[in-house]
Amino acid sequence: MKLIIENKPNVYWEANAIVREILDREKGEPVHIIENKDRFIVSEDEINEKYSDLIKFYVKVFDESIDVLKDYPEWKELFSIQSNQEDYGFFESLTRFTNAKEVDELSKTEFFNACYYHLRNINAEAEQVDLDDMEETKKALEEVKDRAFDAEYYIGKIMASELDNDEKIKMMDLFQHADERFAAYVELIQRIEKIYLKYYGDVEHYVRSKVELFSSSGKDDAKNTPIINYMDIEQSSFRSAEPIHLYFSIINKGTFGMTIIMDESIRPNMIFGILFEELTELLNKEKHDAELFVEQMKALGEENRFNIMKLLSQKPHYLKEIACTVGLTPATVSHHMEQLIKAELVYMTTEGRKVYYHVNDKKIEKLGELFGQWSKGV
Repeated sequence: MKLIIENKPNVYWEANAIVREILDREKGEPVHIIENKDRFIVSEDEINEKYSDLIKFYVKVFDESIDVLKDYPEWKELFSIQSNQEDYGFFESLTRFTNAKEVDELSKTEFFNACYYHLRNINAEAEQVDLDDMEETKKALEEVKDRAFDAEYYIGKIMASELDNDEKIKMMDLFQHADERFAAYVELIQRIEKIYLKYYGDVEHYVRSKVELFSSSGKDDAKNTPIINYMDIEQSSFRSAEPIHLYFSIINKGTFGMTIIMDESIRPNMIFGILFEELTELLNKEKHDAELFVEQMKALGEENRFNIMKLLSQKPHYLKEIACTVGLTPATVSHHMEQLIKAELVYMTTEGRKVYYHVNDKKIEKLGELFGQWSKGV
């Protein structure tokens, strides 16, 4: 996996993340580096003291941004729309479906295409399209570009999504007033970016140290960087010939994730929080493993997911094969696969035009070892 290590954070991503952070925040409210403090092996006070410069940065940026957000009530409402991802809102998530590094690089077309891509991810009627067929998906993406700003077309996609009724109304308003809403969005994010950059120098050393570490250890190959400790590089085969743009994030300090979509005009990208490694090392590993085990038991405790795992244990399958075999719609299977992937029981690979699901043998073996220890009273 080839990397392009970016020297600076993606300011566009950071500004959108700031808006998400301040939605329910009051000025002067204290900032904490960690949540769920009982999951860590050191005290919250020790962690806050170690990263006191970051806390000061967050307080200044968040408090000034709160004043800015008051001028854009319609976007405060829009940013409250939740994604199907636990920690991200809809609009923070869709930033990863663009090539923009700052909002001035973002075109209206790219923004609304990104909205569509994310609506597609949370589409309750996904069974109408063969999501495993890459050629079919590329045709659908071309249709989106051909019908850019066709409000009626997008409203159909919104109504098919899993957003609740209030969120659907907010999204329809966005598309019906596309020019006005986009102009306000750009202005809002420009102002937040300016605040972020005003104080960036106070904490820039965190980003520089990560850039130096990754550049010296791995140059342009992910397998020679700390990334190898957190993901199986060999399992990532989709668009594998293309380099991935790696950005270090100050706002999403404990985050690690990768986005690669079907639209080949959008660069593959990866986000790595400046404290991701540090906070991971401070986790109470026994507690973390116990929480993952509970998640895995919940995933396997549902009959359909149990049957899917039995099927995948025989050989890898693509989504429509699974749906036909277990008698569910592709959309329902897709939902179950999200749960199994979250529990680290399943992973995906791409072969030709198909996306295949595999059992994560290492995690299953670990479960077997744990049950074996219990049987022996260990």
